Amino acid sequence: MRKKQNNTNTSAAQITKAYAIILILITLLMSGSIITVVGYRLVTNKREEAQSLMRILKQSLVGDQPDWVRWRGETTLDTSNTFVKVKVDPPTRTQAVFYSPRTKGFLNENYHAWPLFKDVQYRSKQGVYYHIIDYDHASEGPNKKPEIKYEIWLSLNNMVHIFKTILETISLITIFSFLIGLWFISKLARRLNQPLVDLTKATHEINKAENITYHESLPISGNPQEVHELSIEFNRLLSSLNQQILREHQFVSDASHELRTPLAGLRGHISLIRRHGQAHPDIVPTSLDYIDSESLRMQHLIESLLQLSRMDHAELTLEYFNLSDLLAKICARYQQQIPQQLCLKILPTTIVYANCDSVEQIITALLDNAHKYSPTAATITLEVTTDPNDIAVKVFDEGNGISDQDKPHIFDRFYRADQSRSQKITGSGLGLAIAARLVDLNYGKIAVQDNVPHGSCFVVILKKTKP
Repeated sequence: MRKKQNNTNTSAAQITKAYAIILILITLLMSGSIITVVGYRLVTNKREEAQSLMRILKQSLVGDQPDWVRWRGETTLDTSNTFVKVKVDPPTRTQAVFYSPRTKGFLNENYHAWPLFKDVQYRSKQGVYYHIIDYDHASEGPNKKPEIKYEIWLSLNNMVHIFKTILETISLITIFSFLIGLWFISKLARRLNQPLVDLTKATHEINKAENITYHESLPISGNPQEVHELSIEFNRLLSSLNQQILREHQFVSDASHELRTPLAGLRGHISLIRRHGQAHPDIVPTSLDYIDSESLRMQHLIESLLQLSRMDHAELTLEYFNLSDLLAKICARYQQQIPQQLCLKILPTTIVYANCDSVEQIITALLDNAHKYSPTAATITLEVTTDPNDIAVKVFDEGNGISDQDKPHIFDRFYRADQSRSQKITGSGLGLAIAARLVDLNYGKIAVQDNVPHGSCFVVILKKTKP
């Protein structure tokens, strides 16, 4: 019962139902119009025939008596089923009534007349007749004329037979067309709805699958166009969700890996103190220093993880500010913390549309990265260039550079280029990932290039005006 109810709620069933209703309405309207027009024309023709017979009847009077032979001879119509009654009421003589052949027997039959069609009479053994009445009024004077009443009953049986045939033909054609049309639209609706059924089935199979690789996609139908575009958009959404899940899995894996190493070291030193602390008190300060250093690194790592997690759904308030003043302040403060020489190449005034605090964090992260991978005697250059729409902030270092293989992944979370050398360099591997996310929130772009002859150049593109 539930399956039947669901089938009646499908798009194909609703389209078929709507088509059936529309087809019935159109058929009824068309049939009614045809029947009305044909019926009106048939009745009009019979009325004209009756009026023609009435004129000929008046002309066929001989001495106030109808000449039936003359009447039938002068008309071109079939009078075999036509009945006439003529009543003559002369002023000085007795009233006389004349009947065409078989009329008396016809009039003895009971009849029924419809209120809306009082001129149409039905007789049980004779059929349907059209009744018309006319008068010749009496006149005074030397040539007195009697009052004459003419009545004609014109058979409508042929018209009824034609009308019945037309009605039966229209009914058969209507039923046949309805069944054929219903079958066709049902097939068409199911064919058009099949891509949606396939899409739903594929989605259900993905939801119920036990082993999901997060690379699944939905089938893309060629027709109709709306389902084709919907399939493409669903796949884009599914791909985006799959990538997000894969990133989260990788994120958890990398975070576990990053936390596992310092935790193992902490537990090792704690175990060392417990076993040998009393016998060798000189190892306690060293172990405590290591525990303090590693716990601080774990704290920074966790703070960075929380910051990245918050930025997945963050929105920044952007405004216009002078980038040159901000960069000058950052360089003046950062120069006191590093041995490398900072070189600042900026214009006095550079207005940018961004979030001031996040831009400061981006530049600081890039300077931290340049400081970590540059020799002590090297120079770190901070340069600003402009074009009509954008502002480019470039950070040059003189380190060993980044290989082409590492450049596509340099902004990934926990990615560290040159793993063997990176073990000696402090950091969580999240600084560039945070910087890249902040650049996205400012509607900008970030990239890495080679610094000829050696080193790397990080480029941040920001907007001059509201995007």
